[in-house]
Amino acid sequence: MAASGSESGALCSAGLVKGLKFCTLMDEKRESVVSEGVLMRGTDLHGWRVLMRVFAGVTTVICLAALSAGCNTAVSPEATRYLQAADAAFRQGDDPAAIEAGSRFIRMHPRLEETGEAYYIRGLARCRAGQVNAGKNDLHAALALTKRKDLIALVHCRLGDLAYQAGEMTESETHYRTAIEHVRPGAPPADEAMYRLGCILQREGRWREADLFFSRVVHFFDGTPLAELAADHAHAAQWSIQAAAMSEAASAKQLQHRLRHAGLNARTDLELRSGRVMRLVRVGSYHTYGQAKADLPKVRTIVTDAYITSAR
Repeated sequence: MAASGSESGALCSAGLVKGLKFCTLMDEKRESVVSEGVLMRGTDLHGWRVLMRVFAGVTTVICLAALSAGCNTAVSPEATRYLQAADAAFRQGDDPAAIEAGSRFIRMHPRLEETGEAYYIRGLARCRAGQVNAGKNDLHAALALTKRKDLIALVHCRLGDLAYQAGEMTESETHYRTAIEHVRPGAPPADEAMYRLGCILQREGRWREADLFFSRVVHFFDGTPLAELAADHAHAAQWSIQAAAMSEAASAKQLQHRLRHAGLNARTDLELRSGRVMRLVRVGSYHTYGQAKADLPKVRTIVTDAYITSAR
């Protein structure tokens, strides 16, 4: 995954907090709730459904750092167990248990800096459980308590996600820019924040400025899936609706014919992906995202999972 090359643990007096990363890579496949997987460092796969209203070029990287026993002597052993239980429950997809364990830690230590991490975990669990407003409040509480730059960046990314999904692009852009201010350019979640900023700027027609962020993702995170997506979106200047990506010329031609028969301006673009020539069946060349979005339902009457993409 895009963020697997760097640890996110925090340094404290007792050493390095254990870092656990959860990553899910989401492209702009559709604007409805979908089911995706969250890849944990290791072998487990868990479902992640909170931030799954997928818009153009959304990529989510979620990082948790479980509090190590003895890292802060002000934290009681019992509270430490609750925080570790919240982390474990979240990883297992048990949101009620994660919320309960996180709440117990918060009640025991309401004002410690480490409580910011408990709020973060509980906020993620609440969002995934559909309690978005409560989850958002927890994320803001995490910001008020934590001094960890990596956690501050992660919280702003999550708040940026929520604003993005609500169509609040100005607020979303502010959160992602703030996230970038708290991490080195080559450290996660800078890749996520820069990529999403590029997508937001494209939505606003600021194509050249978007390219600056995409190029940074490619430069600092070369070889990652997110860098590949950034490269795909870079140097675009218009919008299209992608109906399919096919290797078979005959299949692409057949779909293009069906779309044209329905009165849609369909074409087939050739693109090299992972060493293979792919035939991208697309509809239209739009100056704005809104124009493409208006035509998307027409295309989906023929291809239900068609989606909007930036195009060169």
